[in-house]
Amino acid sequence: MIRATVITILLLVLLSSCSTYDTFYGETVRTTAVDSKTRRLDLSYQDLKETPIAFEKLQALRMLNVSGNTQLDVGAILESLPSPETLEVLILDSLNLTKLPKQLNAFKNLKQLSIGYNPSLSLTEVITAIEGMPLEFLNLKGNRLTQLPETITRLESLQDLNLSYNEVHDIASYTYLGKLPNLYSLWLDHNKLQTLPETIGELSQIRYLYIDHNELATLPDLSTMKSTWVIHAGHNRFTSLPEQLMGIPGLFLVHMNNNAIATIPRSYEEKDYSMMALILDHNPLPEQERIWAEKTFKKFFLLSFKQTF
Repeated sequence: MIRATVITILLLVLLSSCSTYDTFYGETVRTTAVDSKTRRLDLSYQDLKETPIAFEKLQALRMLNVSGNTQLDVGAILESLPSPETLEVLILDSLNLTKLPKQLNAFKNLKQLSIGYNPSLSLTEVITAIEGMPLEFLNLKGNRLTQLPETITRLESLQDLNLSYNEVHDIASYTYLGKLPNLYSLWLDHNKLQTLPETIGELSQIRYLYIDHNELATLPDLSTMKSTWVIHAGHNRFTSLPEQLMGIPGLFLVHMNNNAIATIPRSYEEKDYSMMALILDHNPLPEQERIWAEKTFKKFFLLSFKQTF
């Protein structure tokens, strides 16, 4: 009973995965009517053109989002904040940035930085600007990246890295990521990946891997990914449940929804593996195959076959 309860709690944690932005500092203010007690401020996509005068009151600010205000002087915004050392979350998405403002240097305690959809940014220059910060989360989504510089290994405190909507295919990039000692979650969805490089196996430290919404039909050997608990591989081109999943020693939950999976290798009946939860929703599994899977995976805590075919 205790074991079942513990695993159920663990499953809920795994299903919730990694959250950012919304877990900090209480209620979010969405207007310029701020005061000295405002801790979270979201002014994204409000067509702001100048720094609100009230910003001088923001003594306690912990989170700021000014995304999408492309006519705003971001440097002036940052300079107007009276207590830069208190800010921990900064969201600067979709601002047509060509470089990070120099005023960012004052934010010594920044833990989360989002600079997605700023494709003119140089990642090498970005890393130089932020490497001294205690960053735990970095969002580089939609920045047209095709490779990562070796200097990314300097971001040693990084736990969560979002590379969604890029095209990071090269071998070296994954070797560099494998050298980030605290990397916990990695988003590679929407990267037009047809294969994963063998060096993906060097990511032995990560817990959550997001490779959904790509063009994958096979997986390389993943047995060296000893820390991985959860893999999201939905919306790809798999026609069979990959046998490589059995080689990941700590794997618990796999999302394989919305593929073209019609068969499950019989080796899943013969071998030992750690996986205890599998989502196969919206795959063209024949009824006979589904019945076999239900018998084979009867000890799983989560097994789903929702169909729309």
